[in-house]
Amino acid sequence: MKVSQQIVGVNQRLGNTAVPNMQGTTRVIFDTNQLTTAATDQTLTFFSGVSSRPYPLSNISNNRFEVGESLAIQGFVLFNYVTATPTLATALSATPTISAAIVNFYIGNQRVCKDLEIGTYSRFGIGESVSQSVENLIFRFETPIVIPPQIEFSANLRLSSTIGLSGNSIVLAAFGTGTLLNTKSNF
Repeated sequence: MKVSQQIVGVNQRLGNTAVPNMQGTTRVIFDTNQLTTAATDQTLTFFSGVSSRPYPLSNISNNRFEVGESLAIQGFVLFNYVTATPTLATALSATPTISAAIVNFYIGNQRVCKDLEIGTYSRFGIGESVSQSVENLIFRFETPIVIPPQIEFSANLRLSSTIGLSGNSIVLAAFGTGTLLNTKSNF
């Protein structure tokens, strides 16, 4: 099944029959949390309360999409940087790597991604980055997870150890194929 068919199918099962007429797009959403202490077994919540974290800490203002918007998440990207404001200079600085973490993703009250192990030794692959000192961890799903419009979503990231990461900002991004509201016609 194609990703576009999956987006349409999920939305139609929820009674949203207008999605086939929406504008298709490629989309990346991200959110940032800052580690304030070095601890073991620390959990960070992403995409919840994003209105308090304006760009460049998050690129969405609400943790639910507007009418006509949806996203078929095809993967996650996880990375960290030293300061609270991401710039090319801070991305180029050496940062400790995240060696082990667990992510859970929720749409509405339902957990749709359970205890996904991420880290430098898991199914995450090392992706391209602006510097060899910064490793982007990228995980691509075999089956996309569809976020329909008007339903809240969030993610929890449990780090086994944050030693060496205190003061760093952790970014979780979700990417994939999506839809945007189209009031006229597709382009």
